[in-house]
Amino acid sequence: MAAAGLQAQGGPGVSDIEKVSDTIYKIHGAGGNTTVFLRSDGVALVDTKLANNGEAILAQVRKVTDKPVTLIINTHSHGDHVGSNSEINPRGDIEVVAQANTSRRMAAMANVGAAKRTFEDRLTLGAGADRIELYWFGAGHTDGDAFVVFPAQRTMATGDIFQLLAMPRIDRGSGGSALALPDTLAKAQDTISGVDKVIDGHGTTVHDWPAFLSYVAFTRQVADAAREAEKAGRTPEQALAALGGKPELASFLSAEVPIGGNEGNTPRARALNGLTAAFQELRGEPPAPSPAPPPPANR
Repeated sequence: MAAAGLQAQGGPGVSDIEKVSDTIYKIHGAGGNTTVFLRSDGVALVDTKLANNGEAILAQVRKVTDKPVTLIINTHSHGDHVGSNSEINPRGDIEVVAQANTSRRMAAMANVGAAKRTFEDRLTLGAGADRIELYWFGAGHTDGDAFVVFPAQRTMATGDIFQLLAMPRIDRGSGGSALALPDTLAKAQDTISGVDKVIDGHGTTVHDWPAFLSYVAFTRQVADAAREAEKAGRTPEQALAALGGKPELASFLSAEVPIGGNEGNTPRARALNGLTAAFQELRGEPPAPSPAPPPPANR
């Protein structure tokens, strides 16, 4: 693994660029996954990792093309996905696109700034083999999670609303919702078609569509288990134990940190966090403030 652009606190650096299809690549590490899409007139990036990784990202892009970056799409506002926007776009001449809720949160972040172009629930960029479809279906990981679909390549990038085949961290301070998550994902499942490959927010694996569908069903079981347990006066831990009794959920509740899981945490711990967030919502508890952005990567 290349060491360019080391993540803070000893985490993995920016990895060597990985080919997903003829025109789509993925760069892992130093925060969230960065998807690289080679278009006829330039390069589109989906997410830009932690701060101070811009040059490391561009160095990987230069391994596969000499075209300039002309478009940045941010799937949500967390610092490990928007952190290097300004380094890649120092003159502000690259179009930055995000869902409207995400853009509002980006505007309040130091050295990030609002997107140049926003959308509410749907936006099409380009045409033909260059076409990108952006979708928003509701709250989940945050209140601005975008699904980025490359139709001609039959590929989708999801950001953190789908990652590591485990529950995402529910950032209630940024409008996230464990109870709304399965409904949001079900809308994506029902609306988006023609996708064979799914690039998630953090893992090293490129998933297939059936894996995404299994994940959608799992999040529904988490929300249902939370509702049932809270109504019966049980705890999130007891709800987790009930889920653990279902063999079909074993992979979603593993006690092992996933390969490429640079956020730490096992799937089992993530499920408990999701159940806890759902209990808080059911009880009407106010969300905690969103955590501060991760520290910049060391150069």
